[in-house]
Amino acid sequence: MITHTKQDWAAGNAVRIGFLTLTVVAAIATPGDFKPDAYVLASKTAFFHFVPHHGLTKIEAYEARELIAEGKRIAAQQAAAAIAKASATATHAAVIAQMLEVGA
Repeated sequence: MITHTKQDWAAGNAVRIGFLTLTVVAAIATPGDFKPDAYVLASKTAFFHFVPHHGLTKIEAYEARELIAEGKRIAAQQAAAAIAKASATATHAAVIAQMLEVGA
């Protein structure tokens, strides 16, 4: 998510890109490609795909839906990975605590 700016890039907010004022529809995390997060933006008549420093591209409605679905899939995948990591850490901590009890 863009954080070092005066504009708020959260979904539902209006942002200015050049002379265009567009509404942020969704922020899409892009892990692994080493690019900034992507955004799906909308005007009154069109949808746009925006990646900071890589430009603004006009897209069709079905492409916007696909990008948003992909973003949701990535977010769910990251959440599942975080939950699995937390579970493994908790299990490891429980084993250590059990070992310390046995040794005392």
